[in-house]
Amino acid sequence: MRTYKSLISAIAVILFMTGCGAGPNALTNTQGPVGSGANSTIGDIYVQNVVIAQGESNIATVVATISNSSLKDDQLVSVSVENPAPKSVVFSPANEINIPARGLINLGINEQAAHVDLIEFTPRQSSFVKITFVFKNAGIVDQTVLVVPNTGIYEGANPVATAPASAAVEGREIIAGSLEGVSITVLNGTRRAGYARSVADTLQVQGMKIVNVADAANKDTANTQIVYGVGMRVKAEAVAKLLSVGQIVEDPALVASNLVLTLGNDAPFSF
Repeated sequence: MRTYKSLISAIAVILFMTGCGAGPNALTNTQGPVGSGANSTIGDIYVQNVVIAQGESNIATVVATISNSSLKDDQLVSVSVENPAPKSVVFSPANEINIPARGLINLGINEQAAHVDLIEFTPRQSSFVKITFVFKNAGIVDQTVLVVPNTGIYEGANPVATAPASAAVEGREIIAGSLEGVSITVLNGTRRAGYARSVADTLQVQGMKIVNVADAANKDTANTQIVYGVGMRVKAEAVAKLLSVGQIVEDPALVASNLVLTLGNDAPFSF
């Protein structure tokens, strides 16, 4: 009897480790290309085979297989890359990418797949860069990944985004001089290191007076918000136009500065 029970236990362990769930949502189904990509885990999310595939232009795409062992969907809400950083990161579908419960997605493997594309990205070929994934439920995970040419097993890994005309540049032309002397506090509601300071520098070029630069209480703020004091709505709208993003909210009690900008994950990476 003891031998029989030991045999059953051994079989159960083997089945669990091999992920023998059948059907279209099995975690072992339809995995993307398996190369020399990086792997990491955060919560119920497993990010594997991560590389950045780049063609001849300065636009690249993130290639990865992301699986979710939870019974609930999760969402990829932000991706950032450092050393070097791209000018912007474009999601397709926009804003966030769903990771189904007990399922997986393949990023960037073909035109039909979800994409995270890097615009004006200029690393050396075969170099390593730091990439940070932010998931709504699971949290944040960093990896050091390889930049590879989109050839061989990555031949179909072509970006779907194109470099857009900069709405921020258009905004600067429209509002030039209109923010001179306006005071603002800039809060970083994201996990992008140094992001609030970078935005504050952009605003200072417009003549704004920077009162304070700090982290927001919520480091996973979804939407950028601009709070304005009495008589400052037009200035808040000008900042939103400059940044190409921002929900406008009035606070008559605001006195420390004319405006308070809280940067969210919807804000562009550069201006």
